[in-house]
This record gives sequence, C-alpha cells and structure tokens, in this order.
Amino acid sequence: MTGLRLVPLECGWLQTDRSSILAGGSGRVRMPLPSWLIVHPSGQTLLFDTGMHTSLQQDMSRYPTLATFEPDYRPGEDVSARLAAAEVGAGDVDIIVFSHLHFDHCGGTNLVPNARIVVQQAEWRAGHHERLIAAGVYQPDDFDLGHDVQQIAGEHDVFGDGSVLCVPTPGHTAGHQSLRVNLESGPVVLTGDCVYMREMLDKLLLPPFAFNEQQQLDSMRKLMALRDADGCQLLYGHDAEQWAQL
Repeated sequence: MTGLRLVPLECGWLQTDRSSILAGGSGRVRMPLPSWLIVHPSGQTLLFDTGMHTSLQQDMSRYPTLATFEPDYRPGEDVSARLAAAEVGAGDVDIIVFSHLHFDHCGGTNLVPNARIVVQQAEWRAGHHERLIAAGVYQPDDFDLGHDVQQIAGEHDVFGDGSVLCVPTPGHTAGHQSLRVNLESGPVVLTGDCVYMREMLDKLLLPPFAFNEQQQLDSMRKLMALRDADGCQLLYGHDAEQWAQL
C-alpha cells in the first residue's frame, strides 16, 4: 500500500541455552527482541509487540521461573526510547497488536499508555488462566493495565483497508497471531514466535514447549505457503542473522 511504513525497533536481546528454544539444540543463542512500528497513510500508528519490561535492564527477578534467560537490555533500548528515535511519541501510538502475551513481547506495554490493544480472544483468556500465571507463563501486570482491549477471533483487518491483517498462527500459545503488512514493495509477514528463526522453518523444528505442537506445525506450514504461494517476505521473531541485515 502506498505510504505504509514498517520500521523495526530493536528492544534489547536475550541469551539462553539453545535447547530452551529448540528441541535438541546445543550451545548458547543470542536473540534480538523486536517491536515493529507501522505508520499508516492516515497518520495512525501501530506497534506489533512492545518488548520487555524495563526492570529487566537490571535482572530477571520480575520473572523468577524464567531464570534461564539472560537479558542484554540497557536504558535507551526500551520501546518508548526507540519510538522517540523514530520521532513517534509513545503516548501517541494508536494501536498495539500482540503476537502473544509472553514477557518479551508485551513487557513494555506500560510505556505505551493510550493505545488500543488488539489480541486474539484465545490468547487474552490464556493470559488470565490461574494455572498458567502460577507457572510463570503469563504475568497480567505486563499487559492488563487498563488499555482498551479489542479481542478478535480469527483473521482481522486492522485498518479496514486490507493494508494490515492479523493472521492466526496458534500453537506456540493458544492465541498466537502473526501480522501481514502489505507494503508497496510487497507483502511482509511478521511471524512472532510461530517461527523464531529461518532454521526453525526450514527444518520444521519445534521448541521444547508449545501449547499445541501440531497446531504450531500447521501454523508454520501456513507461513511457508504465504511465502511460497503469495510471495510474502517472512520476518522472524528472534533471528539474529536476519536482524543484522535489517
């Protein structure tokens, strides 16, 4: 779409054992944590994910069950600072679309106070499930902060003109979604954690945890079809090699 802009925002990095994100992996992996700014020709602004909570610039004590993750995250790398560098005020962002509600995708929501949240209904429900909260999978203090929340079910045309489309890709979590952005140069799909990195899709590798492994495989194949049949460029959730090219 003419005039639609997509801007990558680097909101810190995480290091962890490769085996904690890919079954059978070995060694360590360092992963970028992107948020994505979309500027619509109307002037409306959208964020796809908000990165991590600023407390992680000190340590991981906010998430005691996730000690295997080591943040590399400094002042000036939070989503509000990255937005300011892109000449957008965090208080002026109109919409947040969440891929899902894990800590590294929604922790910066408190910095974006006036946006309307767009999230799959299944994900919002999962994010408030007592057992999953107790296990440290979700922390509602990251995302349930009084914003207007639009719970959707299935595909959703965010601006009503076909330019930005929510694409359900469940499996990693109950209500995971990716985002298709129809740029003038060609369509792009932000995969979120349906696909962390290119290797994961090429080899159909799964993480050692998933809400539903078969659903995730089906969603990965759906993204492959968007790439191969529709000509969509896939921008992966945590791919350091691809991020360096961006």
